[in-house]
Amino acid sequence: MRQKKSLLFLYLVTICLMAFTSLVAGAENVLSATTWRPWIEGTSALQVDEQILPTLLVTTPFNKSNTAWADRWNTDNPADTWSDMTLQLIQKYRINPLRAGRALTLVNVAQHDALILAMRRSLGQPGRRAAVHLAAAAMLEHLFPLETPGHIAALGATALAATEWRYPQAAVEISIGRVIAQRVASIAIIRAQSDQSDEVWDARNRQPAADIWQGVPPLESAQPQEPLAGKWRTWVLRDGAQIHPPAPPALDSAVLKKNTLEVYETFTHLTLAQKKIADDWHLDQGTATPPGVWNLKARALANKLNFSNEARTRMYAALNVAMLDAAIACWHAKYTWWTARPATRIRAEIAPTFLPYLVTPPHPSYVSGHASVSGAASEVLKSFFPAEQKNIDQWAEEAAMSRLYGGIHFRHDNEEGLAMGRKIGQLVVEQLK
Repeated sequence: MRQKKSLLFLYLVTICLMAFTSLVAGAENVLSATTWRPWIEGTSALQVDEQILPTLLVTTPFNKSNTAWADRWNTDNPADTWSDMTLQLIQKYRINPLRAGRALTLVNVAQHDALILAMRRSLGQPGRRAAVHLAAAAMLEHLFPLETPGHIAALGATALAATEWRYPQAAVEISIGRVIAQRVASIAIIRAQSDQSDEVWDARNRQPAADIWQGVPPLESAQPQEPLAGKWRTWVLRDGAQIHPPAPPALDSAVLKKNTLEVYETFTHLTLAQKKIADDWHLDQGTATPPGVWNLKARALANKLNFSNEARTRMYAALNVAMLDAAIACWHAKYTWWTARPATRIRAEIAPTFLPYLVTPPHPSYVSGHASVSGAASEVLKSFFPAEQKNIDQWAEEAAMSRLYGGIHFRHDNEEGLAMGRKIGQLVVEQLK
C-alpha cells in the first residue's frame, strides 16, 4: 500500500511539474513578446495611421445556419494553418529542399513580425490573428505565382472574414491587424526579391581544378543542383561562408578510404531497420522535405506542451531561420570543394556497377544537407523544449545517419554537417535571448 501511495505521489508531482512548465513557457513567451526582435529589417519602424483604416467585411451577409467554415478558421492556430498550406504547396510543386526551406522561412518570419507589431499595439487575439493570417497569405501568393490567380488571397480574405464574424466587437483592432499584415508582407516580399535566389548559374564558370563531383546513375546529371544557393542572403549569419566546416579529407587520405569502404560495407549488410531510417528521412522533391518534417516535429512538441499561438509563431520563425541559414552554409561548403559522392568513388575503386540504396542527389557530397539542417533545427528546438533534448538529438543523429544508410553520404559529410548546423542553431538561440 505504501509503495502504491509513493507511486501515486510521484505521478501527481510529475503531472504538476509538466503543467507548471507549460504555463511558465507560455506566460514567458506572451509577456516578453513586445521585446522580441523582428527578423525582417524595417518592420520595427512601421506605423499604422488609424485614420486610413480599410473597410471591413463585417457587412457581408453570413449564413447563420452554417458557420463550420468560420469555426475551423477560428479554432486552428494561424501559424499551423499556414504552415500546412505551405507544406501542401511545396509538395504540389515538387519544390527542392533548399527552396522549401526558403518558403517556410519567409512565411514564418512574416507571421512573426506581423504578430510582434500587433502585440506592440496592444491588440488582442482578433487583431493578432488578422495580422498573422493576412501576412502569411500575402507571402504565399508571392511565393507560388502558379496557383490559380486570387486563390490564396481569397483564403486570406476568408480567414479575415471568419475573425470578423467571431469578434464583431473588435472591428477596429482587426482592421489595424490587417494594415500591419499588408505592410509587413510588403517589406518581406522586397527582401525575398533581393535575396539572390533568382540568380542564374553560368556553367562556364565552373573551375576545372575543382571538378571532382560528377553526376551519379541513374540521374547522371550534367549540372549540379542550386550551385549558387551558398550565396543567398542569410538571416543570422553574415553570409554563407561565416561558419564553415573544416576542409574535407584529402583524396588520397586514409580517412576517405576508410569512410568509402564503410559506405560500401554498410550497403552490403543493410538491415531492415536501416532501410526504414533511410526511407523515412529520404524526403526528396514531392515531399515535405527535411525542413518540413522538422516543422511537423516542432508542432507535435508544441501540442504536447500546449504552446500558445504567440509561442508557436516565435518558435516556427526561429526554427526556419536556423534551418535556412544552415542550408545556405552547407551549399557554400558543397561548392567550395565540389567533392564526389560515395557512389563515384565506390564505382571507381571497389564495385564498378555499384548503385546506392537511395538515388544520389545531383550536388556535391561534403557536407550533408540533411545533417546541417537537422543540427540547426535540433539546437533551436532544444531551447524551446529542454525536457525533450534526448529525443531531439536522436532525431538529428538519425537524420544524418540516414544518408550513410542510403549510400549517398560519407560519415564525415554527416558529422561535420551536424556540427556546423548546431553552431548555426546556437547563434539563432542567442538572437532569441
